[in-house]
Amino acid sequence: MKPTQDQILARELGKVGALGGAIGGLAPGAAGGYLGASIAARFLPTETFSTTRQIRKKPDDAVRTVFEVLSSIGRITDEFTDELAAPRLSAVVGSGFLKMNPAIVHVHVAPREDGTVDITTTAAAKEGLIKQHTAEKAVTRFFDALSKKEPNQAPEPTAPSGRGSP
Repeated sequence: MKPTQDQILARELGKVGALGGAIGGLAPGAAGGYLGASIAARFLPTETFSTTRQIRKKPDDAVRTVFEVLSSIGRITDEFTDELAAPRLSAVVGSGFLKMNPAIVHVHVAPREDGTVDITTTAAAKEGLIKQHTAEKAVTRFFDALSKKEPNQAPEPTAPSGRGSP
């Protein structure tokens, strides 16, 4: 059975907690940090942010570029693979303050009849009382990296972006 997005975010937050615990208390601290962060994550709301942009590229080239960009800013994951008509790639990306809050970024590439492709990017992240806008920052980070990789093709917004909890 595939883990849910919330379970993956809890696991990734647990890794961050383990790192902090290991710095302060070696192995016992790492175990406590992982457990504490994983459990706490289950009670935090999951915030999402999504936007669609359009670029002039062939669909296959766009998917390759998206893969390269996601690989450069995060860790590609196949935990969300499914049978969609449009290709979708997913990655766990560090975002928020010091890029310590993990976000899951999903990128759909959909061809258009005019020779361009729509790149719809959606991110989800856990947020506490102090909002870091982690999901929004992860989407922005992806599009900034895409613009650097394709400087002559700065992606243009084609749909309103949104924030919220699923």
